[in-house]
Amino acid sequence: MAENSASTGTPDRDRPAGRSRLLWFGIVVLGVTVAAATVGAYWNITDARHKLETDIAQRQAVLTLARVESVNLWLDSMTEQGARLINADLFRLFASEVNQLEGDVGLLLNKPGQGPGQGSGQSGDKAPTPGKNGDKAGKPGVRADDDDISQLAAQLPLMRNLLREFVTYSDFVSGRIVNTRAQTYISTDATPVPLSEDQQAAIRAVLETGQMRFSHARSTQTGLVLDLFMPILPPQFEATTGARPVAVLLLSKIISGKVGEFLAASPLVEKGQVSRLVQRTPRGFEEIAPSAQEGLKNVSPPAFAETGDLPFARRISVDGVTSVYSTGRRVPQLEWWTVEEIPAELALARLAERERTVVGLAVLCTLLLVVALASLWWWLVGREQREIARDFKALFEVIDDQKQLLDGINSAMTHPVSLTDDQSVFQYVNRAFARAVGRSPEELLGMDMQAVFGFDTARRITAPDAQVLMGGDPATVHEVVYLQSRKRHFQIVKAPLFGPDGRQVRGVVSVFHDITDLVEAQERNRRVVQQTIDALVRAIEQTDPYLAGHSRLMGLAASLTARAMGLGERDVATVEAAANLSQVGKMFVPRDILNKPGKLTVEEKHEMERHVEYARDVLSSIEFDLPVLPAIIQMNERQDGKGYPDGLSGEQISAHARILAVANAFCAMLRPRSYRPALPLDKVLDALESQTDSYDVSVVHGLRDVLDTPAGERLLAQIGAQAGAQAANGGNGAA
Repeated sequence: MAENSASTGTPDRDRPAGRSRLLWFGIVVLGVTVAAATVGAYWNITDARHKLETDIAQRQAVLTLARVESVNLWLDSMTEQGARLINADLFRLFASEVNQLEGDVGLLLNKPGQGPGQGSGQSGDKAPTPGKNGDKAGKPGVRADDDDISQLAAQLPLMRNLLREFVTYSDFVSGRIVNTRAQTYISTDATPVPLSEDQQAAIRAVLETGQMRFSHARSTQTGLVLDLFMPILPPQFEATTGARPVAVLLLSKIISGKVGEFLAASPLVEKGQVSRLVQRTPRGFEEIAPSAQEGLKNVSPPAFAETGDLPFARRISVDGVTSVYSTGRRVPQLEWWTVEEIPAELALARLAERERTVVGLAVLCTLLLVVALASLWWWLVGREQREIARDFKALFEVIDDQKQLLDGINSAMTHPVSLTDDQSVFQYVNRAFARAVGRSPEELLGMDMQAVFGFDTARRITAPDAQVLMGGDPATVHEVVYLQSRKRHFQIVKAPLFGPDGRQVRGVVSVFHDITDLVEAQERNRRVVQQTIDALVRAIEQTDPYLAGHSRLMGLAASLTARAMGLGERDVATVEAAANLSQVGKMFVPRDILNKPGKLTVEEKHEMERHVEYARDVLSSIEFDLPVLPAIIQMNERQDGKGYPDGLSGEQISAHARILAVANAFCAMLRPRSYRPALPLDKVLDALESQTDSYDVSVVHGLRDVLDTPAGERLLAQIGAQAGAQAANGGNGAA
């Protein structure tokens, strides 16, 4: 019996260890299978994609090369046609003789005897009078006589007819011959259109280099037009080594239909593939469309703008709209590129079926293995799973209890709490929030902020929500809200509510802290401080009315200067309060020193400078919530460091103190003293600007700008009024 018990107990003890080993073995096998299936599927799909891209690249390379060759052949044929004309000795001789004219070609075009319509042409700028080929030909400064001009004029109709026949035969739309001064003297048009700036630039280039060239395509009412510029050299018996052109042949051809042929479909063109023709002009890049309705379309500078050809790659299309596979090749004789594009989504569509098949097989193999392992494992761990299920049930009950506890805590919170989604719609509110807005929690759910607080208030409250939703960072705002006809101040703390993944923000949790009592207490404190300032100002007035009047004018000048310098309202309030209290320390300076008309002794000067210490003693116990006291203490410092009380210099002195120093001196100089009258305004400003060792020049410039405004004029009027009253009363003082 004992042996039986022992033998039956051993497998029971070994079963958990065996199941554990089997579990790990199954996990390893499953992981290896999934990894192998994933790698195999990825390699298969990647290989198929590579082959597809290689096929597209080869097709596009062949297409672009064929289209470039087609364009080159067409351009060569145009060049050959034009060469037959410019190489004709008749045209070369006539152009050479016309080129020797030193006057306006209008003398040739308007010479009598040409007949009706034979003098038409464009003369352009004034040209020299003609010189004759013969015994005078080629001799600078020799003017041709009327017989010479008449002979050339008599030949002009023949030359025009020959040019017109050539243009018609060669399928050009128009042609003209231009001399070296860009003046047209033969044209197939009855009234030739004036040369554009681009055409004139091309003519100059041909004349300088002696090389033919094509222009960029341009859009006209009859379609797209391409210009060919060819140099006409002197006749062979006149030509010398390095001879320069004597004229330029300009031929224009309508290319709308030809562009359509270049971009026509090909057996190599796949469905959805787009062929484009792009050109570079002085004004940027343009796409050449074959239809007259589209014409030329401006496009962004493509990738080949600086690199020549466009290698095969996936990139944004020429029109800047879609992602495409594209290849481009430049036309050697033009700044044209042929570009083949196929939308990447369309090109990769053929891989979709293969990807689904490969992924399906990989998933199927993985599922079969999972089912096999799950079936093997099920009979081993059934009991453990049921125990786990019971544990989960118990855990759910605990979580539910905790949820109810949290709901109870939220309901008992005195601070209003709300949860809104990305549209500012309430998803949850606690009872404190519902009581604050005078609604029930059930009624608030589904409403938005605007419906509860009104449009303007809701816009202010929800302004930080976008930052919280996008960045996931908390935000704090202070807002004034009217709830149930009462003004309330709230500090609103906003925090993101993340989703199950812990990264995506689902909503915004807002906690409203009612700080109305705190704000009202601060306001009462501010009023107490203001009352203190008013009391000190009245004390100054009782001690010396001049100082009080000076302080108010100084405060006005300082605040206006601070605004002109672009300082904020807090800085403006600082200099204004400091100016009103700037003279408080002089209440404790002996009157005989304060009002002494002559120069102070060293001891008297030292006693006078102690007004800063007196001001510090009087004002140090007052909480201004602004840097008023430092501004008053530093007001008597100088830019060169020779001021008092601490010998500060330059940027060591606060901006507030530098403004006060200028305003103090300005108001003092404009008012009379017992030992001098009031100084003129210009002399005061010049004195302040010249004393760079004492005053900040930028502050003086800001004060000068203020005086040109209506507010500055009112300031000067007040200073003048008080100065007049003081002079009338015989008052004096020291500021």
